[in-house]
Amino acid sequence: MNTRFFELPEERQAAMRNAGLEVFAKQNYAKASMEEAARLAGVSKALLFHYFENKRGFYLYLYEYATGLMIREMSAAHDYSETDFFNILINAQLSKIAILHAHPYAMQFITNAYFEEDPRVRPALADSFSAIVADSSVRFLARADASKLREGVSAEALLNIVLWMADGFMRSRTPEQLQDLDALNDAFLAHVGLLKKQFYKEEFL
Repeated sequence: MNTRFFELPEERQAAMRNAGLEVFAKQNYAKASMEEAARLAGVSKALLFHYFENKRGFYLYLYEYATGLMIREMSAAHDYSETDFFNILINAQLSKIAILHAHPYAMQFITNAYFEEDPRVRPALADSFSAIVADSSVRFLARADASKLREGVSAEALLNIVLWMADGFMRSRTPEQLQDLDALNDAFLAHVGLLKKQFYKEEFL
């Protein structure tokens, strides 16, 4: 990437960034059009390539921007005094939905990236997602109170179950279902509630 991009006025950076996020939010990597991104940004395709080298460079810049935005906003909204395992999960999910409403193209782009299989970008995405999950898991487990869990259940094992459930939940949704954020949220929280009933001691239900 040409770092002179960051010397541009913020409004010009935002125009290119927002155009790219919209295009990649609406299409997968292979089908997304750099010509359309340039048109929406009000610049030439050649200028986009001047700053980002190629489609892959633009995509990975946008991915880094969008994930950074999500992490910053979730951190700002998070209640770090909460220690209840499931309350932490629920609060994080509600924060994520609020961010999705505030930044729909950025968050839809992240969702698309999660499912992206194009070999030109998949290895970089997989490494990044793994690092984000590992970091957030360490932070989560450092705060989560395991004393409410049933005998023989560890917080780490339960978190792994939650992550597997979340992955399966997302992959089982149709593209149309993935667009309905509120319905997705309600369904996901219902699944979290079922896990709580299964793994919490009776007195904490």
